[in-house]
Amino acid sequence: PLTAEDVYLPKITPGLLFHSSVFRALFVDENFNISPTPEDAQFLTSEMARGKVKKRTVMGPDAKGRTVKYKLPEEPQRRAVLLVAPMKEHPADGDKINLRDVTKLMMKEIGLKPNEHEPKEIRAQREYYERAKSLINSFDLRTLLPVARHKIEIKDFIRSRWVIHDMRLEEAHQLRCEWYREHVKWNTHLDQLSFSYVMAKRELTRKIITEQPLETESEKLTLLQMVINTRSDAKEWHPIFSGEGTRLPIHHSQISPEEVPQNLFDLPDNEIDEVDTVIEDNDESSNTYYVRIMSDKVMLDCRKKWTKARDERRKIISFQRKKQRQQDQQKQNQ
Repeated sequence: PLTAEDVYLPKITPGLLFHSSVFRALFVDENFNISPTPEDAQFLTSEMARGKVKKRTVMGPDAKGRTVKYKLPEEPQRRAVLLVAPMKEHPADGDKINLRDVTKLMMKEIGLKPNEHEPKEIRAQREYYERAKSLINSFDLRTLLPVARHKIEIKDFIRSRWVIHDMRLEEAHQLRCEWYREHVKWNTHLDQLSFSYVMAKRELTRKIITEQPLETESEKLTLLQMVINTRSDAKEWHPIFSGEGTRLPIHHSQISPEEVPQNLFDLPDNEIDEVDTVIEDNDESSNTYYVRIMSDKVMLDCRKKWTKARDERRKIISFQRKKQRQQDQQKQNQ
């Protein structure tokens, strides 16, 4: 039988299986209930990069429930090193997440029976993560320096029936290797659990190195953050810190909407703008890197837009070819 290292090689770190000229790789689990078409693959890979988003105006609620306009700031060009889907049944965020409940949901998603006795390998992995979280988040063991008092949050829970990898970026290679090493040492089938721990460590590292403000337990989701979450897909892009000398990715909590006063609604500058997601700059230095955990709702919306754009391109190409044939026929008749 194959070892855990061999079984998860094509799924988590497939770099050795492809030629260096391959840009992206799509893994599909043998038990996935849908067989992706070439168009599915084209669409999903197109969602791994997004151009710079210019300043724009969107609609959203204010503190009194009225619909008002908000100015959203410019966002940098984004590139995903990995694209996956989130868990369907997602537990509550923050310190209240119960990893035992999460583990049961993960077991259910991959076809295991969560109500039966928890396998000892899965229990060992889960308990290790729980102890690590408790130790790091223990107030008495932390320094008084605010930057070093960030808490670790294990919360990026995914479905991994399909995974898309960027095969060219060094940031993608490092993430794959870290995920692979973390997972194979436990000898379990819950690569989603290993992934969530890797992402939690990376996010904690990003907060400390970039000296992010310390979050308090009393902090609640603000109205402006709700606008960002509902009018933007920024929450799906999870920053990958690449190290010193690279451009810092933008976390969704760093995007600050500005409410437009009602008496300025009708000015041209405050018209509702369409988001331009075309990649305008191929310079790698302009990219910021992320893991994209793409929700089903956003995926459906993006697929409709992608299909519409594809059909329009096909019409243009068909028209141009027809016109060219007519011109060629006219030349032959002369």
